[in-house]
This record gives sequence, structure tokens and C-alpha cells, in this order.
Amino acid sequence: MLKKIFSALLAVVMICSLNVCAAAKKSVAVMPLENISGYTEQQVAEIMTEQLLVAIHASGVYTVVERTQLGTVIREQGFQNIAVDTSKAVELGKLSGADYSMLGKVTMATVEGNITAQVVSRLGETFGLGDIGAAAGQFVHKFKGRIALDVRFVDNETGEIILAKTVEGSKSGATVPAAFNNACKEAAENLLRELNGINPFRARVADVYGADVYIDQGSEAGVRRGEVLIVVREGEPIIVNGKIVAMRQTEIGKVKVVEVNPDYAVCRAEEKSGAIQKGDVLKRG
Repeated sequence: MLKKIFSALLAVVMICSLNVCAAAKKSVAVMPLENISGYTEQQVAEIMTEQLLVAIHASGVYTVVERTQLGTVIREQGFQNIAVDTSKAVELGKLSGADYSMLGKVTMATVEGNITAQVVSRLGETFGLGDIGAAAGQFVHKFKGRIALDVRFVDNETGEIILAKTVEGSKSGATVPAAFNNACKEAAENLLRELNGINPFRARVADVYGADVYIDQGSEAGVRRGEVLIVVREGEPIIVNGKIVAMRQTEIGKVKVVEVNPDYAVCRAEEKSGAIQKGDVLKRG
């Protein structure tokens, strides 16, 4: 009997722990983007929206509202112009249960011939090396994609716009779709860096035991197994106009995350790292 009660209590604790972990991550409703770029060869807005969803989810810091769930709310409530209307985006975000809403529009999108590939091809023709273009094509992609989008990141609780930014992506690809997708992916990654700047990651070394470095942040803070963190040691404060604005920091080295738990993680020091101590600070590069 006691064994059954203990098992039941253990199951409840595990479920609660999972719920706490999930609740710790803020959720984002990524609104369908509006395409005003004039580029119509592909589903520009849809591809860019999908790349934003993938990047935000992969960050480990946020969860994202499923597109099907968001689409259902849009249809049921008859929302229009959500790509540009902040108040409607906030209302929709709240209805979908999201903490934040992201909305915006694609302002520029192009796919052109890659100048580098063209130069290599012309050099081959000039010097009579007919196969040089084909050989170089393995290393120099034929097309270059570019995209720019204006985005706003809104707190659904307060309605405050906490980030308004133009982000761009520029990447090459072997085909037109590949070049465009690569550019969209880079733009999404650039936006994610901007979001990380709003809420920068910071952890401390809680203990060092042999080769293991224990840090005081885990999956609840978006720490991912395999990622590399920079270790710095804080020194004297930097004072400007009588106020402490920052701390002097000396880089000690880098660690790689090898084990992740909800509220802590275990790391291993990379080669050429100095002696890492309890109290050192970890941040993302």
C-alpha cells in the first residue's frame, strides 16, 4: 500500500515539475507576415514566417504557438490586418494564450545571380578552361538571395512594443529556392540575436568538481546540451556619473554543456581554458 502511495506521489511530483519547466518558458505567437516586397516568385511571407517559427523554437528560450492553432483563432474571430495592427495582434496573442506576439512585413526580397560565381565562370572562359565553372559550382553557389523585414515584438500583457527592428538576411544557394530559404534562415537567426539582447542569458558557476563545471541555470533558462558558453570573471565595477554601469570582465575560457536539468546544467571546459572557479559568470557569445 505504501509503495503504491509513494509511486502516486512521485508521479504527481514529476508532472508538476514538467509543468513548472514548461511554464517557465514564455510563449510567442508569430503572426503571418505581410509581403510588400513585390517579389512574387515564391510564397515569400509563408517561408519567412516558417523560418521565424523554427528559429524561435530552436532557441530553447521560448515556446511558439502552433500555426494551426493560431489559424483557427484567426478564422473564428475574423481577424484582418494583423500583420500591421499591433492592437489586433495583441488581442489575437492573448486569445491564443501567448505571452508575446510578433508581427511584421517583408519589405525586400530578391534572388539574383551570384556575382562571385559569374566572375569565376568568366575567368574560365577567358583562359579557355571550360570546366572551371562547373568545378567551382561545387564551392561557389550560382544564386544569391536577400531579404529584409520590419518586425515588432509585443508584450501581450502590457501592449508594450519591446522590440522594433529591421532585420536582413543575405545568403547564396545552388538553386533559386535554396538561396531564398538560406537568406530567410539568416534573417531569422539575426532576429533571434536581437531578442537575446533584450533578455540576455547569464549564469554563474555553482561548483567545480574535477572536470565537471556545474552552473545555476538549466533548461528553464533555455540552456541546451551541446552549446558552448563563454566564462568570464568579474572584477572591479565601472562607475559613470556615480553609478555602476558594468563590471570589468576577464574572459577565462569556454565550456560545453554536456548535461541539462531544469534548474542546473553540467559543463566541461574546452581546451586552452583557464582555471574556472565558483562564482565565475557564463554568457553566450
